[in-house]
Amino acid sequence: MEGTQPPQAERAFKYFDFYGSMRSHKMMLEDMARMKAYHSAIFNNKSEMIADKVVLDVGAGTGVLSVWAAKAGAKHVYAVEASNAVQLARRLVQSSNLSDVVTIIHSKVEEVEIPEPVDVIVSEWMGLFLLKESMFDSVAYARDKWLKPGGLMLPSRATILLGLYAPENDSDRTDFVRAKLEKEIAEWNETVTNLQGLNVDYSGFTDQVVQDWSDYFFKNSIRVNYLSPNNLASAPQKVLEFDCATVDPTALIQFSQDFQYTISKHAEVKGFLGWFTTDFPNGVVLDTGPGPTYSHWGQQLYPLKESLKVAPGDQVVGTITVSRDPDEPRFNIIELKYQVGKGPEQTALFNMGDVQHLDQGSKNVFS
Repeated sequence: MEGTQPPQAERAFKYFDFYGSMRSHKMMLEDMARMKAYHSAIFNNKSEMIADKVVLDVGAGTGVLSVWAAKAGAKHVYAVEASNAVQLARRLVQSSNLSDVVTIIHSKVEEVEIPEPVDVIVSEWMGLFLLKESMFDSVAYARDKWLKPGGLMLPSRATILLGLYAPENDSDRTDFVRAKLEKEIAEWNETVTNLQGLNVDYSGFTDQVVQDWSDYFFKNSIRVNYLSPNNLASAPQKVLEFDCATVDPTALIQFSQDFQYTISKHAEVKGFLGWFTTDFPNGVVLDTGPGPTYSHWGQQLYPLKESLKVAPGDQVVGTITVSRDPDEPRFNIIELKYQVGKGPEQTALFNMGDVQHLDQGSKNVFS
């Protein structure tokens, strides 16, 4: 139909539309682990890293990183934002009396022209499990086009970690999934009874309802917070680590990593738990892993349909493959192949496009 946007354009519009609202930015601005990490990264050693430098802020949002860079003494800051949050950034820059230092540009970074090379690129590009939303592609584009040789990337390194989720009795987040599944089944059973009263029998469809809803709940990850490291059955392992200044973004489209966990306690493994860290050049680390500190990213829980009973010394081995969803490149598909010792190999598949959210505790608890 004439005037209808192609699917890619419609999805892009929805993506940028989401970030045009203060609803999304409120959540990020309330994340003090995030805010303190970037504040420290910019202001610690600011005379060496930021002062008198030209800075490019990719995906500037409400403009907070641009304002901090200007206050840290940047010669000039180019703040590029594709969503309508650009209006919020203009307000913040104007109210901070920094309009002569910060230039706000309403555009995708791939479609803009920056009038000079830059010394520093700062961006908060990370998504759930680090790579959801695929925003690093835009950061890498800006890096390759405008960053001076030897220029600075904030953050400078990124790491994805994966652990075995073996919950303590009082903190099993997979109960959340099972409770939702039981609710759907109970509602279906009630529907069957109601329809029988209307002279039609759907009881033969119950197995299919259970199967379809089970597939749905166990193929979507859960975002959780405040998990204790005690909920891990062994030390976590790195899935991916890269240097933001040199990595080829095409290497992030699909990658695999073998893992081998040595179990440290008697436990029932009910899923895999993923998170990320980012490092900044001055030693600041943003860690979204298990612990008491709130992060709006949280950890990603990939629940298993059947738990694994393990004992000290057991080996859980396998491979994780992360790939982009061909139908929605801003989402990831996670495939986990795993086995205990020489037992049968099992496979679990998750789509990061439909994340179930489970937040517990206060956002104001910081370590």
